This record gives sequence, C-alpha cells and structure tokens, in this order.
Amino acid sequence: MMSGHQWIFSNEIEKTEGELRNGDIVELFSDSRKFLGKGLYNRNSLIAYRHLTDKDEEIDRAFIFKRISLANSLRKKIHPSRDVYRLVNSESDFLPGLIIDKFEDKFSFQIFSYGMNELSGIIQDILKENFKAKLIVEKNDSELRTLEGLEKKEGIIYDSMEGDDKTFTVTIDDLKYKIDLLNGQKTGFYLDQCENRMLLRKYVNEKSKVLDLFCNEGGFALNAAYMNAEEITGVDSSEHSIKTAKENAELNDLKKINFINKDVFEYMNELFQTQERFDFIILDPPSFTKSKKNLFTALKGYGELNYKAMRLLKPNSFLFTFSCSHHISESNFENMLVKSSAEAGRKIQIIEFNNCSFDHPVLPQMPETKYLKGYLLRVS
Repeated sequence: MMSGHQWIFSNEIEKTEGELRNGDIVELFSDSRKFLGKGLYNRNSLIAYRHLTDKDEEIDRAFIFKRISLANSLRKKIHPSRDVYRLVNSESDFLPGLIIDKFEDKFSFQIFSYGMNELSGIIQDILKENFKAKLIVEKNDSELRTLEGLEKKEGIIYDSMEGDDKTFTVTIDDLKYKIDLLNGQKTGFYLDQCENRMLLRKYVNEKSKVLDLFCNEGGFALNAAYMNAEEITGVDSSEHSIKTAKENAELNDLKKINFINKDVFEYMNELFQTQERFDFIILDPPSFTKSKKNLFTALKGYGELNYKAMRLLKPNSFLFTFSCSHHISESNFENMLVKSSAEAGRKIQIIEFNNCSFDHPVLPQMPETKYLKGYLLRVS
C-alpha cells in the first residue's frame, strides 16, 4: 500500500475493529496506528480492501463526481475532439472496481467491488445529471462479481432515447461503428484497441493482403479497408460479432472485406491446405488465462497461434499479435514469440510495442492494470 498498490488482501490484514459490513467505507491504519487512508471493505473477498484516498475525507457524491471529472479531463486533454472513450478505468483512475465506457451521450458500466456497488446509485445520478446521459446500461456479468458476493446482471438502468431499438452508431477515427451495449461483449465495444487499430494505417497499403483473426466486430479489418488494402479477411467464432462486423463494413461502404464465422484454430488449419499467404496478420485472441495456475497452458495456446500465423505470412511481412491477460508478462510473451519463430523457421523483429489506448491508463505500481500487450513484428 505504501508503494501505491490499491489492494490489500485478506491475509494481509492483522485485525479489524468494530462491526464491519461488506461494502463499508473503512479507515486504514498501519501496525503503528498511522492513518493510511480510506477504502472499501469486503471480508468475504480475497481483495478485502480497495483503496480510495490517502486523506481523511468524506466518500460522498462530491468525492465520486470529482474523481470521474478528473478522469474525464485527462481524456479530453489528450483527445479534445473525441467523444467515445473509457471514462473510468477502475483502479487506474482511483475508483476501484468501476469501469465506465462513454459513447457520446450513452454509457455502459461494470462494477467488480462490493463497496463500489453500494455507490452505484450515486454513479448513475452523476452520469444523468452531469454528463447528460440518454442511455445507461449495466454490464455486470463478470465472474469477478461472484467472487465479491454480488449477483451477475445486465440491463438498461436509464433510458431517455426514443423508440425500442437501443443500438446506435458512433464515429471513431473516421470510421462508423454500430454499438449494441446490451448484446456486445464486455462493456459493449473494445475501446482499448482503438489506437492499435489506427497504427495499422501506417503499415497497410493498397497492395496488402490482410488476415484479421479473432476479428470481433471488425475494428482492425475496417482500418485495413480504410487504407484501401487489396484483400481483407476477418474471422471470429461469434455469430453476433461477425453479423455486426458486416454491418460496420456496410456503414462505411467498405467492400473489400470478407467476414467468416468460424473457429480460428480450425480456419488456420484449413489455410495450410492451400497456398494462400498474407502480407499482414492481426492476432487478437481472448484471454487464455484468468489465473497464474493456467500460465503454461495459456502460453502453449499463444505459441500455437503465433507459430501458425508466422507460417501463413509471406516473407518480410507483418504480424500484429496481442495478449490481454496481465498474468502473461512481457518476458513470458516475448519468450513464446522467440520459440514460435524458431519452430516456424522464421526470423522476427519487434517494430512497435503498445499497451492499451490512452483512455486505459496504467498504474506502474500495480501490474494488474497493465494487461494488454501488442507486438508489431516484421517476420522474414
């Protein structure tokens, strides 16, 4: 805690005083009775304490509003004109267990902490009154809520939109996207990859043949098509994602993309029965592990994918490969890439390395907040 980490685990607490309930705002003291701050308590969670402030101050509406406003001002300072971004990124914005994504005047949120759940009403009021929300959707379906003793639930919390259709269109970096907060994955759309999708535009041209694996709703493929790539294929096992990806292509009048609803591993195996090879492959799989105990299995899965992707590339082409699990360290991932390239008989060079987009800040003292790793490789 003294170094800036925002959590205290249950086995690190010497004792509690008074009758504490789950979700209570509590004061934290060192073993020498020095006041360390205030935070959220949950005796039934492995993360028993989540830090809110170093000061002895009221945790009320004014406090929450100030924190959300500070987070918003950071985003606006970096991208003044953008109106679609992650407004609050949990511990990284010093609001532990809270994620809010902003899509102009529509919002989705997730809460992973019992104490933050107790403040949910205040958060919703701030979005309605101070951010002029027309739609607020809760996406509280994560297993992390179960660990906190909270029920999983999804649905519309507030709605002043007209009509029954709650889907809408937003523009991000000159591309239009159909957003379905109720049925989309996670908070409705993967905003953490926005800047990585833009990076594609530096390397793709009208001669590029592009393969977007685990394409979700088409973000990378759309950016390749925006640069007039010669041929683009997007593959995902989610029928809903592929349907939305096709709609996004139509929204932007991009005709050179072929979206395929199929298991990626199966699709890659089928490619090896052909002579088809690519100039650029994007490999953005879901997290293969939620805990350290599955690290070996996860790295094996990443290894198989990257080995196959390297073999499917033309000489001197590009692979943009990702991991979205904080349990996979950079050294773990890089060692896997070295091994995969050796097995594939290819040489690799790291051209660029990226984390999340600007609206997903990272606390260096809290490695759990540094989950996304993206390596742009030249594969020869």
